[in-house]
Amino acid sequence: MDLLKDKDFLDFLSVQESQNIVPAYDFTELAVQSFEEGEAMAGLQLPWPKTHERFQLRKGEVTLWAGINGHGKSQLLGQICALTLPVSKWLVASLEMPVRATLHRMVRQMAGFANPSKTHIESLMKTTDGQLWIYDQLDTIPADRIIAMIHYAATKLGIENIILDSLVKCGLGVDDYNAQKKFVDKLCWAAKTHNIHIHLVHHVRKSEREGKVPDKFDIKGAGEITDLVDNVCIIHRNKDKEAKIREGKQFDKLEPDTSLIVAKQRHAGIEDRFALYFHPDSQQFLSGPDARPFQTDVRSEAA
Repeated sequence: MDLLKDKDFLDFLSVQESQNIVPAYDFTELAVQSFEEGEAMAGLQLPWPKTHERFQLRKGEVTLWAGINGHGKSQLLGQICALTLPVSKWLVASLEMPVRATLHRMVRQMAGFANPSKTHIESLMKTTDGQLWIYDQLDTIPADRIIAMIHYAATKLGIENIILDSLVKCGLGVDDYNAQKKFVDKLCWAAKTHNIHIHLVHHVRKSEREGKVPDKFDIKGAGEITDLVDNVCIIHRNKDKEAKIREGKQFDKLEPDTSLIVAKQRHAGIEDRFALYFHPDSQQFLSGPDARPFQTDVRSEAA
């Protein structure tokens, strides 16, 4: 149908669309809020103070967390979730890792050490009540079911942050770029419609060597993925430093174990790179080589 030649249908559609045309003056309060609250940085802060003025998790956005397989994407994202539970409700859809393994790592990250007692574990888990939900599926899930799950979590449970780990488990063909584009577009729609933050984990293409730091152009799949999402964060593990330590060679203590690279941030326009240092016992990434791991306060729960 040629819309330009069917005036009656064009008139009908124009009436429908007229409902979305609103005087700018009606948004005066939003304009004031954007200055009072800070439009660029008005979201959930990450656990590391060095990032607070540079990158935050704003509602209504989708962040793509990308990196080479095994470089800590899920681990770092799990830490962000675990340490912000007191102030935000999360749902973790870890489609590549059993619930037992997911919770084991998150409990260590909340405790701040390797082997918490049974009583301590129970106290830590009590702090998650009403704050953390798990999507108990370990399989490839059709894309429409993922969207339905997000809708329920946001509208019925009041979830504010949802982790989808990972894109390859969302029922999309690895070479079906059109389906990938449509799915990510739906995720962006869901984030804006429900005013939540969606975290999408994805992989980058293999390069000639693992030590090469990838950028947003190395992300697998449709190029529109990075175009559509609001933010792109790349996690890169310093394999060269690990090799030096393993071989007993000299290394620079200040050289990061892992880099958190903000490769795209649409609404703030800030791109940055943050040095992080891995603490094996707590499974946490820390701000400095001598920093102490975070510990979730359970005193009030034990009282």
